[in-house]
Amino acid sequence: MIATIRKIAQAVDTVARLASIFLVLAVLLIMSGQVFFRYVLNSSLQWSEEASIWAMIWMVFIGSVVVMRNWEHIYIPTVIRLFPLKIRIWLIVLSHVLVGVFLCVLVWYGWQVVTGSSNAFSHNIGVSSAWAKASVPLGAAMMILMVIAQLAEDFVAIASKDFSRFAAFGAMDPAERPEI
Repeated sequence: MIATIRKIAQAVDTVARLASIFLVLAVLLIMSGQVFFRYVLNSSLQWSEEASIWAMIWMVFIGSVVVMRNWEHIYIPTVIRLFPLKIRIWLIVLSHVLVGVFLCVLVWYGWQVVTGSSNAFSHNIGVSSAWAKASVPLGAAMMILMVIAQLAEDFVAIASKDFSRFAAFGAMDPAERPEI
C-alpha cells in the first residue's frame, strides 16, 4: 500500500515539475515575443499579457505541488523544535491533517467557482476564464495527494518507531530534512 502511494506521489511530482518547466518556458517565450513585437516590429501582441498572467497563475498552483512533496514550504522551525519529540510527532501529523482539510475545502470551493456563472470569455485569448480558475482545484487536488503521502509516511514511521523523520522536522540544514 505504501509503495503504491509513493509511486503515485512520485508520478504526480514528476508531472507537476514538467508542467512547471513548460509554464516557465511559455511565459519566457510569450513575454520575449511581446518585447520583440513591441520594440522591433512596433506592433504589440494583444493576447500576450493575459496569456502570461494565466500561465503564472497555473505556475503557482502546479508549482506548489512540487513544494508539498517534501514539505518544503515556508514554516518557522523554531516553534516546532521547542516541543519534545513525542509532542512534535503529533503536532506534525496534526499539521498535515489540517493542511489536507484546507486543501479539500479549496478543491470544493475552487470547483464551485470554475463551474459557476461568473466566468467571462476572453476575446484576447479566445477561451473562458474558467481555464485560469481551474488551476486552483486541480493544483489543490494534486497537493492533497502529497498530503496523503506525507501522512502515510508519518504513520509508517510511527508504527515502526522510527522517529528520525520527526526529529528532523524543523531542521535548519536541508540535508537533515526528511524526504518521501
